[in-house]
Amino acid sequence: MLRASGLTVARGRRVLLEALDLEVGAGEVVHVAGENGCGKSSLLRVLAGDVAPRRGEIRRPATWAYVPERMALPDSLPAQRWLGMLGAADVDLPPELDRRCGALSKGQLQRVALTAALHRPGGLVILDEPWSGLDVTAREWLERGITGAAAGGAAVLFTDHGRTGGLAATTRLVIGDGAPRRERVVATPPPTAAVRIVLARGEERREHQVTTSERDAVLAGALSDGWGVERVEAID
Repeated sequence: MLRASGLTVARGRRVLLEALDLEVGAGEVVHVAGENGCGKSSLLRVLAGDVAPRRGEIRRPATWAYVPERMALPDSLPAQRWLGMLGAADVDLPPELDRRCGALSKGQLQRVALTAALHRPGGLVILDEPWSGLDVTAREWLERGITGAAAGGAAVLFTDHGRTGGLAATTRLVIGDGAPRRERVVATPPPTAAVRIVLARGEERREHQVTTSERDAVLAGALSDGWGVERVEAID
């Protein structure tokens, strides 16, 4: 599916990765992990063909999709039309996303981009910080989307500063800490929800039950999408 050999990745004059060999097969989900600044995003941009490697060769499938951490689309472009341009015209967006891109929050625009990337069967999907800006409902949707794409034969690579969520199993590619190494990771069941968050936006109400470790990320995502926090309470 994806094969990189002798890959050297640089940012400016600084070499981030050198002589990296990587193979990702159909149905595999790879979490690219490492400290901030070690070259995770730079590696994904190179693997996606957005930036040329300093050295090495990359072989990709005929179909691939890349979603950066921050999307930039014309404000006047309707989100549904953009999906059609990417071959996902048959996907119906929910009403809150079926608007012009300029009217969408960061999290909403991220979900539109992820919808297009995960819609295609098979192929290669590269996602840089895909959970960033998403509320808890969208995070769960993304986890199901990645799992479903892999089950359909896609190869998925992603970065994430937080948890890998409810993914059944991933391979971690750890970089920036000596020689890159691969680790097989089997997800453990998520901890019991301990906090209830009630959100309000106009007449609309939304309730989430999350763990205390997830609370801050959920609140940040909700606030960025225009929700107000009605209350946060512990669950006995």
